Amino acid sequence: MELWNGFVGWIAHLLAGLAHGLGDSYGLAIIVLALIVRLGLLPWTLRAAEQGWHQRRKMEELKPQLEALSKRHADDALAHANAMRALYREHGIGSVMGGGLITALVQAPLGLGVYNAIRQGLGGAGSFLWIPRLARPDVLLAFLVAVLSYAAITLNPAMSAQMKTALQLLPVLVSFIVVWHAAAGLGLYWAASSAVNVLQSALLRYRLRAHR
Repeated sequence: MELWNGFVGWIAHLLAGLAHGLGDSYGLAIIVLALIVRLGLLPWTLRAAEQGWHQRRKMEELKPQLEALSKRHADDALAHANAMRALYREHGIGSVMGGGLITALVQAPLGLGVYNAIRQGLGGAGSFLWIPRLARPDVLLAFLVAVLSYAAITLNPAMSAQMKTALQLLPVLVSFIVVWHAAAGLGLYWAASSAVNVLQSALLRYRLRAHR
């Protein structure tokens, strides 16, 4: 617990230093911090997304063989599982899945630490752009986050058209509701992170198109 509090305190100190260097603008400091964190992680998150896309393509190509295995081992679940693992291993499926998990494990505590640090500093935060108080929710900011979330999903080439149709509205709605009820300072961090998600989707689309 002491280590975690020290980590959050260090981020809060960094955020305060950024705000001081940016003309005492706490809102701008939040955006800059979010961009530093997310852009710093972008090479890993982009690589994980690209690897996930290639894995899904391989899975689609193996679908006839997987169906054949299901029929061949219909009465033996253990043999079916072993045969599937052997097939995946033969085609290199699953060997890079850990990359996305590691990236997520790095992002989760870092994001939580940044959120806690922002929350600590919101008491003395004032206005930013159209937002009168960063410590209170802002519906326009929530709408902006929802639009960015929608754009990131729409641009993401790793999702099929069916998945996009089914999954577009839910994360957009969730992001709108959460940011609408959260302090605007946290919403600013979410908005900047969502903007990087849009960039990642655009870069992924470009890289996959270059491979074709």
